[in-house]
Amino acid sequence: MIKIKYGKGSPHLFIDRLVVKLNFLPGESAYQTHSALFTIFDDPESFSGTSFKKPNELSKKIVLASVANSKHHPHLIYRHADHQAQWMRLTLHPREMGLQGFENLHSVLIMFVENGWGGFVAKAKVTQIEVSIDLEGIPFNSVHVLPDQAKTVTVFKSGQKIETVYFNKSKSSQTVVYDRAAKRQKKGQDEKAGPCTRIERKKSSLNLCVHQLGELTNPFSHIKFVAVPAVPPPDEAKEYLWTLFTDAVAQRGLDPALKMLPQAKRTAYRKYLAAQKKDWWLPGAIWLSWPSVLEDLKLTDAKFWT
Repeated sequence: MIKIKYGKGSPHLFIDRLVVKLNFLPGESAYQTHSALFTIFDDPESFSGTSFKKPNELSKKIVLASVANSKHHPHLIYRHADHQAQWMRLTLHPREMGLQGFENLHSVLIMFVENGWGGFVAKAKVTQIEVSIDLEGIPFNSVHVLPDQAKTVTVFKSGQKIETVYFNKSKSSQTVVYDRAAKRQKKGQDEKAGPCTRIERKKSSLNLCVHQLGELTNPFSHIKFVAVPAVPPPDEAKEYLWTLFTDAVAQRGLDPALKMLPQAKRTAYRKYLAAQKKDWWLPGAIWLSWPSVLEDLKLTDAKFWT
């Protein structure tokens, strides 16, 4: 997850969720990994929980002393056969872990994986990453995302209020925009309950190794934040149609409201809205901080972990 607080200095970015998979070739190394892991798999200082997904597949959390909330501890799924490791997958929460958390993780991994986290940096594939931006001070009901026409869009309402908009399906590269302030209020985080809109971007099927994360393309460059003005387009002869449209936007969301229109009217309104871009939305400037995010965590620095 990547976070930015507007009005509070330079954008501060961070990753919230990262899923990586390390494959093993049959042989002595895979045998040693399996033997070493099973020696410590029941050690409560290293692992917690027990879940046998399949006869040859195990699932546990890796204990991190520096991370207080166990729900943010790395989740390990391990597949083996014939007393040899086949693959292991880690689900990580780098934002919550920080560099200290990765150092704790490394101290556990190195007991059964060559070079510990450095082994993942060198050879593991990134199967999924989630990045986000918090727009602190930006009320959710004041912003609208103009999606590509081919996108699948789902709107979630709490009572009469729209709180979340999903673009694309959850199993694909999905974008979620939601009212972060409302979520904080529901959690009783009143001290953080000021206006805030969050954008989450999930990317799957990246075909990148961990050490190649610096090559990740800007996942927010396609997003267009626009205003829905009270004034209709200059060529709209029937102003009441625009009023009805803006009422539909408030009740249903921008994309569902657009889809209610005839094709010609939808095209005209989309063109008008595309010209109403928010000047505070600068995804290119935000993404300039990506290299420093990786550097702060030493996430892709194999030399650091040797």
